[in-house]
Amino acid sequence: MADSVSVLICTYNYARFLSKCLETVCGQTRPPDEVIVVDDGSTDETEDVLRRFPDVRYIRQNHEGKSVGFNRAIREARGDIICHLDADDYWMPTKLERVCQEMELRPSIGGVIHETAHVGENGEPIALPYAAAPYAELTLLTFEGVEEVGFLYPLPRARGRMAGNPNTVCARRAALLDMFPLPARMGLAVDAIFLAGALRYGLLYLPSALAAYRHHGQNAWLGNPQATQHVIDMWEFLLANENYRRHLSRRHVSLTRAKILERKAFLASRTGEKALQGAWAALNLPFVLLRNGLLCNWKHLVLPWLCLLPLKRAARGRSAASPAARGQESLAQ
Repeated sequence: MADSVSVLICTYNYARFLSKCLETVCGQTRPPDEVIVVDDGSTDETEDVLRRFPDVRYIRQNHEGKSVGFNRAIREARGDIICHLDADDYWMPTKLERVCQEMELRPSIGGVIHETAHVGENGEPIALPYAAAPYAELTLLTFEGVEEVGFLYPLPRARGRMAGNPNTVCARRAALLDMFPLPARMGLAVDAIFLAGALRYGLLYLPSALAAYRHHGQNAWLGNPQATQHVIDMWEFLLANENYRRHLSRRHVSLTRAKILERKAFLASRTGEKALQGAWAALNLPFVLLRNGLLCNWKHLVLPWLCLLPLKRAARGRSAASPAARGQESLAQ
């Protein structure tokens, strides 16, 4: 019997994008078995949009954040394969057909990740310098293959490469359930939890752009320093999760802690908050990397000073980074 598929969408005041999102999900060449939309207390026309999709299950909650919304969605979902989708993005028609075919051929893998096309607010194509597929063929991503990447400032001679957009992950139910419930503080890093859960068992990368990632003026993630804190919270949560931790080597744990140090320093340098803690994290980072046989990026050596000097800081809630820079930041997790 073929695996059943649940699509989970958490939305907040994205009514203007939600119709396109749901049209592409419901119009798949391999239709999903259930679609669940959790409305995180929207004050726009979200409920009106959902009335046009009677087969979509609509759940409304108070404005409690994306993590709480996905906790509810995961409790309600019944599919063997669970797909994450942001309400401002959308899928290409054959996304689910392709994903289900690949997962049927590989019953032991944890899930699938793939590339995205990048579009503007009105769906116009955006060309980004980092959007090209890093692998030309199907590639199985593993912990060992990605543990040296994922730093904001890439390490010299780091081995491996992460690929795909985290918010495209479709994961087996069995690879996700022990990762939930998530703490509310994790905020916007839910898509990375899908990635981490599936990666434990192997995550198949598809070089095809099977979805569209929309850049617009109200992206909650792009250019938002608070998103860096969400990534820190996500990694700290994962390292404290015994079901996840038992899949990791000692080196992987150490390098994950190095990524946490880097982001704490980066966040302090951007906001001016917790400057001493950020500088201390930056000073310790090169030594952690050396213990693991790696060299730091030269920018890491500047981070302690950036944390302490009285520079003009980015706003805590959002910065004015260019679309290209913001997109690169979102894919660096």
